[in-house]
Amino acid sequence: MMNKTLKNTTKSISILLITICFWICKITPGQAEAAEWPAEPEINAASAILIEASTGNVIYDKEAKSQRYPASTTKLMTSLLAIENCDLSETVVMSRNAIKSISYDASNVGAMIGEELPMEDCLYAVLLASANEVAYAVAEHVGNGDCDAFIDMMNSRAKELGCVNTHFSNPHGLHEEDHYSCANDLALIMRQCIQYQTFRKISNNRNHTLPVTNKRSEQVIPQTHKILRGRIICEGVFAGKTGFTDQAGSCLVTAAERNGMTLICVVLGEKKDADGYTDTAVLFDYGFQNFEVMEISKKQESKNAFPALFPDDEAFVEKTYANLTIEDTTAVLPAKADFEDITTECRLTQLPELVKGNNVIGEVDFYYGGKEVAKSDIILKSDEDKVIDLAEVYYREYKDTDMFDERTYLIYKGELVVEEPEKPDMRPALIGYGLGTVFCLIILIILVRIYIITKR
Repeated sequence: MMNKTLKNTTKSISILLITICFWICKITPGQAEAAEWPAEPEINAASAILIEASTGNVIYDKEAKSQRYPASTTKLMTSLLAIENCDLSETVVMSRNAIKSISYDASNVGAMIGEELPMEDCLYAVLLASANEVAYAVAEHVGNGDCDAFIDMMNSRAKELGCVNTHFSNPHGLHEEDHYSCANDLALIMRQCIQYQTFRKISNNRNHTLPVTNKRSEQVIPQTHKILRGRIICEGVFAGKTGFTDQAGSCLVTAAERNGMTLICVVLGEKKDADGYTDTAVLFDYGFQNFEVMEISKKQESKNAFPALFPDDEAFVEKTYANLTIEDTTAVLPAKADFEDITTECRLTQLPELVKGNNVIGEVDFYYGGKEVAKSDIILKSDEDKVIDLAEVYYREYKDTDMFDERTYLIYKGELVVEEPEKPDMRPALIGYGLGTVFCLIILIILVRIYIITKR
């Protein structure tokens, strides 16, 4: 009888304690559910990235800024500079250096010393057949006969595009220790390449016929990118570049469009050529099936948006002379994302006066699920012909009202620097979570001991 009573008591205590443990876990600070991001796929590449082309937003990142050898994906930059600096009808002459600077087993189209080709056909040879000797000749042509000058152009253009871990030492990608890039940077370069219809037209071909030249008859060259060649099916692919060296492994840069959204995928350091295409297809499916481009600036825009953006400065906007808007901003978000889950952080710019037209008075950062998804300028449009002193207007309009705020006044007078908001201290939350976990373990031990006693 005693054992039965003890068992019932134990059962009641267990239910109570489990309920208490659950309650503690639910109210522990910092445990609120965040907006969810789709689960990321597993891939084989050493490093990879998937970005949306119009915004540059990163959808997937695996060691994307880690230094890697780019192999022939280098030729994206070579082609970009040729398109930006030359007419397609210009004649490129194959120099001795161009022909002799590569080994016999490197990718080539068998060009001859002194052979002349139009720039357009050179780009077909570079992008489709990955011809190393032609890439060198293109570099000499764009660099006014100096390949080193062209390499300087490559590195300068990389910096202009925002590349963070790239250094080019040649125009073709054959291995050199100080010739490197990363998935992030190659995506940026491809993003610029596809701005040009010339690049899209040339890249999106299964093969091309080089014309009769002063040295030989016409020649058909095949596409090396197996999706673009039609050997592998992947919906929407319209541009790409392959690459391989023993040191780099298999590399693949690819662009695809589905339902009006364009994505760029880069996979580097693949051990097998087939893995690069498999990973690319997996990442494209992940991106296109789970994400959308959304306009998020509309969420905040109004004639008096300060209450939403700057709760402490709601009194500022004077409707008779100004409109407050946010620069048009789009972001790539999960397809089921709710605008209500987007949070913002704002920073005011110390701007002592307004001029007629648009005045950038701050910046707003948009966050979803703890990740920054977009930035936007906050624009105050003034219709006044004269220069407006913000501090003077604010003081005149609100000095005798309850809405006057000394901090806001000092900001626009230029006497107070607006600091970025401090990040929340997560230590109390972590301590609370830890104590809750320890408490649950202690209760579990007690329950086990009671259970053992009742079995005796």
